Amino acid sequence: MRNALRIAVVALLFALPAAAQDVNIDFAHDYDFSKIKTFQYVESDKDIAANPLMDERIVSAIRSRLTAPGKLTEVAENPDLYVTYHLSSKENTVYNTTGFAYGGYGGYWGGWRGYGGGMASATTTATTYTEGTLIIDAFDAAQKKLVWRGSGTVTVKDDPEKAAKQIDNILNKLGKKWQKIHAGQGK
Repeated sequence: MRNALRIAVVALLFALPAAAQDVNIDFAHDYDFSKIKTFQYVESDKDIAANPLMDERIVSAIRSRLTAPGKLTEVAENPDLYVTYHLSSKENTVYNTTGFAYGGYGGYWGGWRGYGGGMASATTTATTYTEGTLIIDAFDAAQKKLVWRGSGTVTVKDDPEKAAKQIDNILNKLGKKWQKIHAGQGK
């Protein structure tokens, strides 16, 4: 029973980092974000969601976050910022080994120690998962330079609805960080 509990704890420790959501931003520290009032979404020329439905969800979610009341205004021309997204992914494999053993008897018998044989077996299983990163870039339209980048990394869910929820969670976290930058409060 103790071994089974130890195995479960070790498996949980390996599984939790894979399920965690990592969100980061980087930005031009000398850029005046308070002057930004408008944006224009532009399609990326590469690395967008392969599924057109997911691509539409991502673009719609970005636009809705940026145009929420009190935020930015989307314009068709002459924006303060150009905003786009792209994705990256990689396949990872986790190996888990579980073992089971029972041993023989060891004791004194006539002045010598005898040991019996035991039996043991181990099974290793490989689990493959996809780690995906959503990257959102904001470029100053006048200077044509990157001024803000936000990224979120997750273990991608197979179910499209769950994957969409992961995207929403990333965008919510990035949105909070954007608000602080836009208000001049740092990260």
